[in-house]
Amino acid sequence: MSQHVAIPAGETLAVQDAPAPLSVMVCETSRVQRRILRSMLEDGGFEVREAGDSGEALGALERCPSDIFITGIEVGQMSGLEACWRLKAGADTCHIHTIVITASGEYVRLAEALDAGADDFIRKPFDGVEMKARMRAAARIARLQRDLRGQAETDALTGAANRRAFIRALDREIGEAGRLSIPMAVAMVDLDHFKQINDTHGHASGDRVLVRTVAALKNELGGGELLGRLGGEEFAVLLPRAGTREGLETAERLRRAVEHLRVENDDACPIPVTASFGLTVLQPHESLATGSDLLARADKALYAAKEAGRNRVVTG
Repeated sequence: MSQHVAIPAGETLAVQDAPAPLSVMVCETSRVQRRILRSMLEDGGFEVREAGDSGEALGALERCPSDIFITGIEVGQMSGLEACWRLKAGADTCHIHTIVITASGEYVRLAEALDAGADDFIRKPFDGVEMKARMRAAARIARLQRDLRGQAETDALTGAANRRAFIRALDREIGEAGRLSIPMAVAMVDLDHFKQINDTHGHASGDRVLVRTVAALKNELGGGELLGRLGGEEFAVLLPRAGTREGLETAERLRRAVEHLRVENDDACPIPVTASFGLTVLQPHESLATGSDLLARADKALYAAKEAGRNRVVTG
């Protein structure tokens, strides 16, 4: 049975001046309820994903977290309240803003929801004015969380992912590759003779080389691929779903991008820049404990690239 939702004329759930749309996971057993929520949220500029039960929603959020999670209470074998608790307990999902759907007058369930880790609630039947106000509040908090996470996971100088964020992403991708029985590749990248660049041209020029290198590498990477700065002049590249051929093609393209960089010091003198790459591929039949294990393999291949004369890609 359809449900009428009253939204005052000219009003939407939109958040003004939003730099990027927020994503919302809606978990409800009722297709009608999901359709109502999807319509209201999409009208407000949110990106919406759906799940019919809490297990499905939790799995999807662990693989690809949304900014906001809206859930009913009775949504499968695992309740929506337990799903909220699990999200708040997870290192990669604790930032998700959780909203529980309750029926009017369910004050006991509302208290349970808040105790379980829910950040807010929405009452059924949905009221457009209340929905708009609560989603605006949720969006403010979610954007703040996004900004804070971005600062905590990003290298301040170059804008690449920092070491902690990269290894967490790598561990997640290893799990996903194992679950789907697909390959994935990782490349270690080290700028050649970087100490010499600092000694000859100064640290300001060295920083300029790092920033320009990251920009060039990012320009060659596609969606889902991640560049991380592990320390100093050492970087790593995560290539999901890439086998040996795809990994080599990407690594060679990245190597050429660095080689073709045109960087100058403060006196307009050119600074030659090249990089060595060590590539390793996790095949579907393999199993590795952590991302650190895979990085160690790539690092060994990187060492071989350095020993072979630098400015090249070596697999291992």
